[in-house]
Amino acid sequence: MALVQIFSCIVIVLSIIQFIQNPRREKTPFDIPLLIFIVMRILSVLLSTDIGVSLHVFRTEIPFYFLFYAISQNRNIMHEQFVQSLIGMFVAGAVIGSLYGTTFVLLGQQARAESLTSGYYTLGSFLAAVLAIILFLGKSKIFESKRWVWFGLVLVITVGLILTLNRIHWVIMVLLFISIGIIQERKLLIAAIVLLGCLLWLSPSIRNRFDQTIHFKENLSGRDVIWKGAAMIWSNHPVLGYGPATFKKVFPIQKELEDTNVGGWHNDYIQIYIESGFLGLMTFLWLIYTIYSQVFIKYRKMKSSKENKRILLALAASMGTIFISSTTGSGFLDILIRILFVILLAMTSLLMQVEEGDAVNQLQKTNAH
Repeated sequence: MALVQIFSCIVIVLSIIQFIQNPRREKTPFDIPLLIFIVMRILSVLLSTDIGVSLHVFRTEIPFYFLFYAISQNRNIMHEQFVQSLIGMFVAGAVIGSLYGTTFVLLGQQARAESLTSGYYTLGSFLAAVLAIILFLGKSKIFESKRWVWFGLVLVITVGLILTLNRIHWVIMVLLFISIGIIQERKLLIAAIVLLGCLLWLSPSIRNRFDQTIHFKENLSGRDVIWKGAAMIWSNHPVLGYGPATFKKVFPIQKELEDTNVGGWHNDYIQIYIESGFLGLMTFLWLIYTIYSQVFIKYRKMKSSKENKRILLALAASMGTIFISSTTGSGFLDILIRILFVILLAMTSLLMQVEEGDAVNQLQKTNAH
């Protein structure tokens, strides 16, 4: 975590120096929605019911949002190559995390797959996000002549994702396989069904978890109590909320919780509302709307590269897995997944800049002729 914070600070400082040397900046459609969301989070800290508890957000959350601006404004890089390098880095990290978690589960040392640096839910969120990228890039130039590598990556990450035993990530995985299977990978869809069937047959824990997934309402793992508590206090501070990290201070029915170590609302949308109020939640939803409306518009207009269209779609799907993960646990609000999200958003912005640059160059050539 310390290394991630140091890296992030270095990137932000370098971007500030670059901006001072050359104040000209590239505008992106995500600048204002993200900035307003940051402002709402800061205001909710300053007006918190316990500012001492909420202040840690300035160390663990707020600085990392600015990674988006630092990366998306970097003019000294080849955008397409940089985006592909980041994708490669994420895939490598997912493979390592998946193999690590899978190995310890198979050795009987862990009941659920975890990575070296995080628990099973964070690992599941990360693997689901990377799996979306890999699946949507199956027909790309990256894997065009190395289909066996692509199948291997999908297999390794899928097994690791299944062994996290995270039900929401299983749902995301199934949606991804169905979507990509219908679009372009029918053989993969069949293989995934066979793999899941084998694991259900071989593993009682996976079989039991699968049954809990089907009967989700009867197996909420205490979420029903947590969300009932949220319903009891949601109207008390509706504008800017109670402040970040105030769960244990404001949760009204602590005695009904089976797990006394619970420290959050197990739903990022509820958590953002309770912590930052209606304004915080609306700005977050506005950011999500802006992402997908702009991706849809840009995807339809993209003409220069089918490869870039595939990557843009892959990035949008990857961010979508994070938003879905946020419905039953800490997805977006998990510090590591938040960093992943802002980098994915910056990568999306860079690809859009590539397309706009190509359009400008084409216009200049046309005018010259």
